[in-house]
Amino acid sequence: MIWIFLVCALFCFYTFAVFPLWLAIRARGRPEFIRRPLKEYPSVSVIIAAHNEEANIPTKLASLKALDYPAHKLEFVFVSDGSTDQTVALLTEAQKTMDGLKFIHYAPAAGKPTALNKGVAESTGQVLVFMDARQRVSANALKVLTERLTETDVGAVSGELSLADDEGVESANVGLYWRYEKWIRLNESKLYSTTGATGALYAIRKCDFRPHKADVLLDDFDTPISILARGKRTVFEPDARVFDKAEASVNDEFRRKSRTLAGNFQSFSRQRWLFNPKKNPVFLQFLSHKVFRLLVPYAMLLAFLASMIGTGWFLKLMFVVQVLFYGVGLANMAGVKALDNKLFNFIKVFIQLNAASVAGAFRYITGNANVRWRQS
Repeated sequence: MIWIFLVCALFCFYTFAVFPLWLAIRARGRPEFIRRPLKEYPSVSVIIAAHNEEANIPTKLASLKALDYPAHKLEFVFVSDGSTDQTVALLTEAQKTMDGLKFIHYAPAAGKPTALNKGVAESTGQVLVFMDARQRVSANALKVLTERLTETDVGAVSGELSLADDEGVESANVGLYWRYEKWIRLNESKLYSTTGATGALYAIRKCDFRPHKADVLLDDFDTPISILARGKRTVFEPDARVFDKAEASVNDEFRRKSRTLAGNFQSFSRQRWLFNPKKNPVFLQFLSHKVFRLLVPYAMLLAFLASMIGTGWFLKLMFVVQVLFYGVGLANMAGVKALDNKLFNFIKVFIQLNAASVAGAFRYITGNANVRWRQS
């Protein structure tokens, strides 16, 4: 039993600590991209899929108007996917005062992949920039993204999702998790390529776009991966920023994460070449970052069972440590006020996000993952 425990514990330690450190060491010293203004910027189409976004449309339009990019090279394509609120009315009114604004509306809602396909078909730009309807973006975002696309081996450029963490301790720890993720993606990008993009802000050349299947759950994974399959990199660009708030609670992040991880299972089943080291240029990081993360909850369970069943002082000690660890997390989930601090909330975040991996697998296996928009 001790060997089962040690293998499982080391597997988790490798996934969350050794791999990111190894990645950072390998990426250190790699030449940085020197960004320079272009003599002539390409035409850009901003594609935004929206469903019942009346609360966010005014702020989004204000953010788009503030973009620092040649106006005659810019168009905005909104796709209202079966919206039943004031989204269409707001966009109709905005067309009167905002140059380059287009929108499509259809019903019933068909899901984000269909909306993106329709938006791209309507676009005329050389570069496609995908955004969500909710978040503000930095004024320099389009220039930064298009400047990175001047690298001939770069096929997609992902912006940085900046999360405000002023909603309390729990939200702050969700934000801490995202900062950890960004650190990994930045080092992957320096080394060669990331295996996904920030769905709220990323850019590709229009010629590299491949229409999505109607049931795709992760367009921001499938698009960069399809580009990687054709020999081009996806890079992470922290100077292009999109601003959002961390989920107010770990329960909200759990729902979002379980859907994302269900999408990972879908993508893996359809993109099997990713598991072939001869075809996948980022095979080791793909396994370590994307696949091993999905296996960690089961390694945690095996480690717990091995320490519970096994004999000897070491396993008994490890069993007590794990009982305390999970007990603190579960008590925090139950709302015990005495445990509401950064350390114990971090344990809660760790447990729930790993539970989300199991929930994501269950959703995919049972067919309970779909492209319908989440209702608030």
